[in-house]
Amino acid sequence: MSLSPRRSRRNRPFPPLAEPLEGRQLLSGAHPASRIAEAAAVVDRTFLTLVGRPPTHAETRGLLHVQAKAGNYGVTAAIVGSRPFYERTAGGDPGRYVPLAAATLDVYPSPATVDRLTALVDRREGGPGALRAVVDRLTPPGSFTPPPSGPLDPIYRTLLQDVLVDADYWEDTPRILGAGLGFTHIIGVPGLNGPQPEASTRAAGGAWETLSSPSASNAALRAYTAAISPNGVATGYGYPVRFKDGFPVEFSWPVRPSTLSADDFRVVLNTGQVVTPDVASILPNVEDNERTTVVMFGDFGNRITPGAPGSIYPVRFDVVPSSSPLQLVGPGGEFRSAVGLGFGDGTTPMSAYVPDGGPKLVTAKLSVLSTAGESAPAPFAGQLPNDGVALYGAEAQYRLRVVTSGGFSPDGVRSVYPTEFSRYFQLQATDADGRTHLLTETGVDYELPAGTVRILGLADLGVALESYDDSYVEDHDNQIDVILSGDLAAVSSITAVVIPASGGYSPFFNPGGPGNAPTPGVPYSQPGPALVQPVTLALDDPMTVTLVDPAPVGRIPRAAR
Repeated sequence: MSLSPRRSRRNRPFPPLAEPLEGRQLLSGAHPASRIAEAAAVVDRTFLTLVGRPPTHAETRGLLHVQAKAGNYGVTAAIVGSRPFYERTAGGDPGRYVPLAAATLDVYPSPATVDRLTALVDRREGGPGALRAVVDRLTPPGSFTPPPSGPLDPIYRTLLQDVLVDADYWEDTPRILGAGLGFTHIIGVPGLNGPQPEASTRAAGGAWETLSSPSASNAALRAYTAAISPNGVATGYGYPVRFKDGFPVEFSWPVRPSTLSADDFRVVLNTGQVVTPDVASILPNVEDNERTTVVMFGDFGNRITPGAPGSIYPVRFDVVPSSSPLQLVGPGGEFRSAVGLGFGDGTTPMSAYVPDGGPKLVTAKLSVLSTAGESAPAPFAGQLPNDGVALYGAEAQYRLRVVTSGGFSPDGVRSVYPTEFSRYFQLQATDADGRTHLLTETGVDYELPAGTVRILGLADLGVALESYDDSYVEDHDNQIDVILSGDLAAVSSITAVVIPASGGYSPFFNPGGPGNAPTPGVPYSQPGPALVQPVTLALDDPMTVTLVDPAPVGRIPRAAR
């Protein structure tokens, strides 16, 4: 097994020395035997997962050298380009091999390319040279590049400022509320800002929205696609990357931004491979009263349904020691190390590519509405003001804020409108006698035993407009606010947020969803499930924390409501 010498290295874990022996390259004893044994165990498990049998000693040695040169993705590519994968996983069938190789490598070639490569494999009877040529053609340039390094993008540095203003914490103790692979291959798409953005997006496996509104010709790129260009990633995450996957993590306490870096985290895959993200950021959760969600980009799997041949997916996430360990900020401004927090059992898929694997609610809190913290660094304030007062004026009294495990969208691309509460949500209220009342419409005065409640609409999306159409762009973060008015006693009886997801209600998709014009044959992330999320009442104590210490990055312009 080998890789094209034209590719560069990616995710290099450690640089083993090599000594020639009988024409082969073997690892020397320059590193502890335990590290070599650990690396061998990982490549062996990866081979077993993808091929269905343990590798031979020679295959293990070959994969160890690939690991040293090209990292985890290189090992996967080498296995996919091998005869055992062709014969056992693809059944020796050229027509099955090429699509399966592409799906395992998480790339999306055109039907013409698939046909051409299939003919090549068939003509050469599945020979090693043909299989390597397939992998070389399928893996895009930059697939094996090392992790990014060097000076951080100066705009991204504005997100490292330690500013929390009435930022929500959700529980009294720090823990991870949710984590998982949200979407693949659409982060860092070259050509997205060029003359053919739709072609670039679809070639990367992303969705492209068909807009029908009169304002479509002036719509922002985000109205058409959830894909991000390499430069766009650099602005929000510090470095440009290419063709990466998204992995959001929701904490019960806000993070201390100045302590956040990609090497704070480790993701374990079903193959046994351990991934350090390439980049990490609080984006898109940039408002000063948010910041409990971190989004990471890296190589976390593919879109094959977990359990099917070739599937790669996360099974465990951990916060690990680093040069500047991640800290969370809790009640009273307490700093607490996040090191040691984890999520996942090491077996169950943590992926949006399983049925009902799309975005879920992970927590919800009802408090008196405040506009404190409705601000962000100026480069990221384009959707502000978007709070309840900005949208509904003095009538807005209460905020029921929900946190999602991934960005919420009706199809993966289109924004949620402030007027669409009744498309997605219900509220449950429980009276003193234990009876449940469903609140389903905006603008209706619900007469409950304890008083009146009115749902005004949704907020923490985008700015207020007279009307909303498919060119509207919201902030696509992990918070949505339900804005309420009414009697305190009646509002206090709200006990749950419901997402029916069927029966006239739409489910939610994360940014990996299909859009309204999916590319035939391309898999997309699944919709989220129906669920009932209990509500924490914080009407007396809003459960927020404030920290203002701009020292790490100096004075930075900020935009407020």
